Amino acid sequence: MDKLSIVKRYFSFSLGIWINALISFFTTPIVTWLINPTEFGKATMFSTAYSVIILLVLSGTPSAFMRFFHQVSDKERATFLWSSLLFPMLFSVLSFVIILIFRKDINVFLVDDSNSVAAFLLILTMATGIFQTFNQTIIRMNGRAFTYSFIQIFSSATNAAFIILYALFVKRNFYAILYAQLFSNIATLLLGLSLEHSYWFPIKFEWKKAIDALKFGYPLAFASIFWWLLHWTDRFVLRMFTNFTEIGLYSAAFKIISVMNVFTSGFSTLWYPFAYEQYEKNPHNNEIFSKSFNYVSLISFSLGLLVLSFKDVIFLLFAKSYRSAASMSPFLLLSPVLTTAGVISARGIDFSKKTYWFIISNASAAIFNLIGNFVLVPLLGARGAALSTGLSFIILVVIETVASSKLYPVTYNLKSFCISTIVFCIAAFIHSFSGNVVFSVISSLLGLLLVFVIYRSQFVELMKGSFTLLAKLVKN
Repeated sequence: MDKLSIVKRYFSFSLGIWINALISFFTTPIVTWLINPTEFGKATMFSTAYSVIILLVLSGTPSAFMRFFHQVSDKERATFLWSSLLFPMLFSVLSFVIILIFRKDINVFLVDDSNSVAAFLLILTMATGIFQTFNQTIIRMNGRAFTYSFIQIFSSATNAAFIILYALFVKRNFYAILYAQLFSNIATLLLGLSLEHSYWFPIKFEWKKAIDALKFGYPLAFASIFWWLLHWTDRFVLRMFTNFTEIGLYSAAFKIISVMNVFTSGFSTLWYPFAYEQYEKNPHNNEIFSKSFNYVSLISFSLGLLVLSFKDVIFLLFAKSYRSAASMSPFLLLSPVLTTAGVISARGIDFSKKTYWFIISNASAAIFNLIGNFVLVPLLGARGAALSTGLSFIILVVIETVASSKLYPVTYNLKSFCISTIVFCIAAFIHSFSGNVVFSVISSLLGLLLVFVIYRSQFVELMKGSFTLLAKLVKN
């Protein structure tokens, strides 16, 4: 695959992400004007519970489905799909029972109301989310980039529209977000099934395939538990030491990551199938991984520092009650910045099928984050949670990169990567704890220049290549 084809494929897959980011750019500020931080915090706790349950229920089987997709013939893929779904469906039934038994306690913890229907909405949202996940995986692995993008846009648009309509015409509370998620899941699932219905018939299971999917996936399931702890434990600690308002502000701070995810999500969506395909064709061609790591690191750090520089401008669009969240966001940007490069550097773990390394990396980062939150949240509030979370991702990416390079030997430029990480952390610290906006912006722009110097050869090549590719795209 030549550079032009890769660029076209990236743009195709990321189109939906860009438009989603645009939708979020306009709708998120509207939502902050309609729903106060306290109600937003309750919706966040619901999302937290949903994220961990669906991770446990899926048990890494979508990753198994992706890993072996190209090894299964077209005739066998329906059977392989339902076999991969077998254990998630069984686990979902078990989770339904548990949620129903403890629904009052769950409701109190999530939304501070024992009589809420939040627990029932949790069940329904999870049930639709399972099938939606697999259907989007099918589209992704088939390389149907524009279809994948369209479904993402449809999901985001229906979600945003429902929130706004519910808040305007029913009530401005957390239910607007909860019902929107369920409605969006149902609508997106129905659309996805209509586009990829051939993969869902005939309905046939094979225990061997189901067990194989679970065997590959269950280490990833454990890894997913720690991944969830890494991503969401800060909300639980904030729930213990603060209130729903602080949780709502902290969740609003995460919205700045959506700007960065325009690049991150688009790249990861392209890279996973591309990497697996390249490995199956020529497992000894590892040069593409080392070169890609340098280029992606340069782009990732650069975009992260640019977003950091303009964070205060972005938060001016939010309701005044949310603007204090700007100081909580800098270290949260470390997550997309570092994991974007990690999408490349960690693939040796997948290729070697030594997925227990994901457990080790996620567990190490999660434990660090848990301890960090308990230490820093009582002292610094949500900014302490952000600091702990950001530093945890450094541990995650370093462990996965080192392990992966040993399992699948690739020479990564870790020196430049580490120096750039330090530069970003310094800028993030200044943005978080300095009250001087001008000084903060100068620090991140200087950091951007340093990154250009660190990756100067890649920067020059990238500029030359960009102009060349642009000329080809215009010509074609």
